[in-house]
Amino acid sequence: MRLYSEVLNREVEVPETPRRIVSLSPAITETLYMLGLEDRIAGVSVYDHKPPKAREKPKVGSYYKVNMKLLEQLNPDLILVTTGAQRRILEDLSRRYPVYPIPLPVSVSGIIDQTVQVGIVTGALEEASRLETELLDKASKLRGAGRGLRVYYEVYLGGPVTAGAHTYISDAFRIAGVETPFMSERTTWIYQPPPERINRFKPQFILYEYSAYAPTSAEKVRGELEARGVDVGSAELVLLEPDTLAHYGPSFIDTMLDLLKTLRDKAGMG
Repeated sequence: MRLYSEVLNREVEVPETPRRIVSLSPAITETLYMLGLEDRIAGVSVYDHKPPKAREKPKVGSYYKVNMKLLEQLNPDLILVTTGAQRRILEDLSRRYPVYPIPLPVSVSGIIDQTVQVGIVTGALEEASRLETELLDKASKLRGAGRGLRVYYEVYLGGPVTAGAHTYISDAFRIAGVETPFMSERTTWIYQPPPERINRFKPQFILYEYSAYAPTSAEKVRGELEARGVDVGSAELVLLEPDTLAHYGPSFIDTMLDLLKTLRDKAGMG
């Protein structure tokens, strides 16, 4: 069957019921599992570990590179990718396989829409509708869940990066009523965020999501922030494990709700 892709501005030929799916996105892989399509997943990316069972699947590649020999052995009837950085491999793979891109979400609603799109492409419509309903219910609990909190979030992506307005992270914070120093910046990710902006904001909490390839400690992070000119001051530093908020699969909503509860408890807000 042929499905129109807004990203490609053309139709993509996909199987009625794909049986050998390769996902090159951790968020899409998690969605496939939540849709109950585990047995139809032939391969995943090296970054896929949600749920933990995903680690057992053959590792086909990363965001930018694909093991073409292994891909040929797996002989997928559908490859799912995202947009953004993966546009580099999208066209190359499309010459040999059915490849359907799922747009990167920039909002909580976008995360939910992502699950619906995956369900449509894979023919799991009923399962996707069920998951959508569950996620909508959970997302409604974000409203006002962090009102009064002042938070600066930073993730290590080869260097310090924070979230601008055009991200699902800032969107979730906005819905929750959390204030952040860069939530009005109309961009996606802000690299080397200016310390003076952080200092003027005076965050109550500094959330630091470290890299899986560079485990760290609170003492080391504090020292690195101060060396960059960030006045940590009385802010409480909270270390986040890799892919806590950087992961934009369906579990993001639960993760954000749990994090907001933790911060409220720390702030004595109950």
